Amino acid sequence: MPFGWFDMNWPWIGLFIAAILLVVLFGTDALRGERSVSRWRDPRWLAWLAPAGYMLHQTEEYGVDMLGQFFAFPNLVCATFGQPPYPDCAYPPSLYVAINIPVIWIAGLICALLSRLYPLVGLGLYGVHFVNALSHIGMFAATGDYNPGVLTAFVVLLPLSVWVAFATWKNPLIGRSGIATIFLAGLLVNGVLAASLVAFSRGLISGDTLIGIQLFNFLWSPLIPWLKDWHSQQGRR
Repeated sequence: MPFGWFDMNWPWIGLFIAAILLVVLFGTDALRGERSVSRWRDPRWLAWLAPAGYMLHQTEEYGVDMLGQFFAFPNLVCATFGQPPYPDCAYPPSLYVAINIPVIWIAGLICALLSRLYPLVGLGLYGVHFVNALSHIGMFAATGDYNPGVLTAFVVLLPLSVWVAFATWKNPLIGRSGIATIFLAGLLVNGVLAASLVAFSRGLISGDTLIGIQLFNFLWSPLIPWLKDWHSQQGRR
């Protein structure tokens, strides 16, 4: 099955959305929560920054990378899990939309919208930032070769996730345990993804099952922090 128009062009739509978000974030106070502190320490502002930052990363992975290659990341996925490059790779072309749209566009929106009531949920996407950055950087360290996404892993994902941990670990609504919870959610998202890719490559699950897993995998990012946030709020009552 060939890649469709949306399969190839969603990263550019994401880049457009990211550009709008960044203009609003840095040019206005519309997405601020705590205006008594710097926007860089405002959990609600940081919640809206999370999907924007990750969409920049997706542009390097699926748009154009630093070597001028377009849509380069799918072939890296195939090579990593023992598959030939497209068009011979067995992974369904719809896999990459199923992975990225739910976990960034949908979970990112859910987390940001809930950030006023549940500050920890708002930061849920930063666990995905951190774990994904480590995977790109670890691959670069192991091979010494550039991989699509490693530049934005170094300059966007890792710095943002580390900053969020530093800026919010003393916030009584988040704290160290909240930061650990966010990173646990990121591990679950990436762990389930990797396990499902391995299972498919070994013939243990079908392509439809692989896609179905990704359509629900995004729920870890808002759900795990929400459970922690809800439990903490109950304890304060």
